[in-house]
Amino acid sequence: MSQTLVANGIAVNFGFTATSTDHGLTQTALTGFLLQSADYEGGADKEDVRVLQGDIVSRNWYDLHNKASLRFVISSTGIAAAVTATTLSAFKPGTIISITACASHPDLVATNWECQTGIKIAGDITKSAEITISLEKRPGITAAQSA
Repeated sequence: MSQTLVANGIAVNFGFTATSTDHGLTQTALTGFLLQSADYEGGADKEDVRVLQGDIVSRNWYDLHNKASLRFVISSTGIAAAVTATTLSAFKPGTIISITACASHPDLVATNWECQTGIKIAGDITKSAEITISLEKRPGITAAQSA
């Protein structure tokens, strides 16, 4: 049963907004999973140039990139399908994925997220199975290399 959110006071971005039946985020292998958390940040490498006394006088930024960690409760149309969906197979390190919709966090929408190491599924006797996926997005990596 779904409840209507009541929000009072100053407007904030609370929880995750669904687009159609995506439960917060649209990506082919994840659509229908229940998005629980999204953590993302920008990053870059830098070179500092110093004068003889050691003071920084120039800074060069390069390799700008984004990193994200997404956590979902694994769900499907029935228990058997949810058990079948409890797999890491679609998210092996190096796999390029495309996130086509995320109403609450538009920075996550991109065609070139690369799965990183550390992808895991966790669950216990009193908790639904969850998958956590670590991603990076770099402008120069947009697809798998061709042969």
